[in-house]
Amino acid sequence: MANIKLTYFDLRARAEPCRLLLAYGGIKYEDERIAPPWDAATTWPTLKPTTPFGQLPLLKWDDEVICQSMACARFIAREVGLAGTSSMESAQVDE
Repeated sequence: MANIKLTYFDLRARAEPCRLLLAYGGIKYEDERIAPPWDAATTWPTLKPTTPFGQLPLLKWDDEVICQSMACARFIAREVGLAGTSSMESAQVDE
C-alpha cells in the first residue's frame, strides 16, 4: 500500500475532487489541512517556498510529489480505475 498525503488549505475548493476520488477508491491517506492564508494561525508563508510552484494542493504518493489539482485528480482517477480504458473514454472523462 502506498504512503499517501494530500496537503491543502482547510477548505474544499481545489483538493476536494482528490479527496472524493480517494474516498471512492477506499484509499487511506493523510489529509493535511493547513489554515487558509487569511487566518492568523496559518503556516502557509513558511510552507509556500517549499512547494514546487508555490501552490497547493500537493499530493505525495510514496516518494513522488504531484502538484496542480487536475494533475493530482487525474492520477488518482487512473489509480482507482475511473480514467477510462481507451483514448476516447479518457477524453470523455476529461470533458
